Amino acid sequence: MAGVALLLLTCSAAQAQLTIIPQNKVQEAANPTLAEGAQMQFDGDGILNFGTIEEDCGEWHGEISWREKSGQRLTITRIQTSCSCLKVSWERRKSSNTSSGVVGVTYLPKGHAGVVDQKFFVYTTLSESHPTAIVRVKGKVTPSTDRSGDYPHSCGTLLMRSKEARFGATDGNRVRIAVMNGGSTPLRITHDNTLSLGGVKAYTEPEQLNPGEEGDLVVEYPKPRESNAQLYLRGVDTPPRNRKVELLIDNEIE
Repeated sequence: MAGVALLLLTCSAAQAQLTIIPQNKVQEAANPTLAEGAQMQFDGDGILNFGTIEEDCGEWHGEISWREKSGQRLTITRIQTSCSCLKVSWERRKSSNTSSGVVGVTYLPKGHAGVVDQKFFVYTTLSESHPTAIVRVKGKVTPSTDRSGDYPHSCGTLLMRSKEARFGATDGNRVRIAVMNGGSTPLRITHDNTLSLGGVKAYTEPEQLNPGEEGDLVVEYPKPRESNAQLYLRGVDTPPRNRKVELLIDNEIE
């Protein structure tokens, strides 16, 4: 829509200031104008497609060649990418005062599952403020099969969605916590009879968690109104302080 501008509000304790950024400036930042007279041409019409890769494959490496169509000699001064997941490299010596060259491209798919459409902007001696060429890096990243990122807490190799068992008014005396075996050997988790207090019990469903398997840690607390209960798990090789599960009682329990 013509005449639309981006409004930025910056505030401080003393004053509030409204900064207006014209829409053409916003568009220029996302799709900058090429330098005047630029004829730097990349293979594939400036599109590097890496196809389909997996999120947990590590890094994808490729390269793309370029040439100056009019034969004019150029020197690449810098390359700017649209995302930190995209990295580029080029041999400075070979890209100095030349009419052709190669740019190496590395894509980091971790955390970027889905359709990929990123860019990098190549600046040369033609202009410091406008890129000589824009290259698009496209492809698709399939989600990782590694689910460990869904479990931010750990008790040895037992990965946990939470290390808190919260008992509310509608939970009765049983709470479930999603868990996963992040190790290479099966786990059988129960409560530590020596350290646990207040009759608190714990076990997993399924009873044995195989490597990479997900399940529930079931915590049973027969008297959730008491505050002196403690739960320590057994079945993982880690110090007691790392095996403790916090028991929380919501105020609405009477």
